[in-house]
Amino acid sequence: MTDPHDASAHPEPSPQVSPTHGVPPAAGYPAPQFPAYPPTGGPPAASGSYGAMPANGSPAASGSYGVMPANGSPPAPGAYGFLPPSGRRFWGLLFLMCIPYAGVIVALIVALVQRSGARRSPYEIIRENARWAANWALSFALYGFVLLAGTTAAAVITAEMSADGKPAPWAVAPYLLLVAVGIYCLVTLIRGCVIADRVVHRPALAIPFFRS
Repeated sequence: MTDPHDASAHPEPSPQVSPTHGVPPAAGYPAPQFPAYPPTGGPPAASGSYGAMPANGSPAASGSYGVMPANGSPPAPGAYGFLPPSGRRFWGLLFLMCIPYAGVIVALIVALVQRSGARRSPYEIIRENARWAANWALSFALYGFVLLAGTTAAAVITAEMSADGKPAPWAVAPYLLLVAVGIYCLVTLIRGCVIADRVVHRPALAIPFFRS
């Protein structure tokens, strides 16, 4: 007769093991469920997606991040990682005119260099804003030279013709015109920095030295 207190006669049942990861369930709780991992060797990422290359080794799709189109044309404005074309910098560089003494000469040289480099741009808004910025730099330099020379000449001539050797009051008229042109130049540069990313800025007083 079997002893009811004999432990060997009543072996304890082995704990249930989850078939998923071998983790035994806690008492009174169901076996834990773990999400299945995706199978390896699945289809490659789509061509042209961010950070992925096509499976066949061909270049990424046109317009993808950091990849230029196969035909060499520039990506469309507004594409991810690509700023739309703008002509603001050409007008912003003309603020070099504010440098005392040699500012106009420095701004003129910079405008001519920038215009020469922008001629190869495929975007009209860049080419035209660079051209009109150079036109205005040349025009302002010409206006300044002529009005300063006119002020000096008027002062000298009227001083020699007067009995007391003083220039006539109207001799300052060319200088006042120069001040007016300077104010117009400041307004023109500010306006160019504001609108040159959307349209071509053509100042009314700019002489078209460069036709194209």
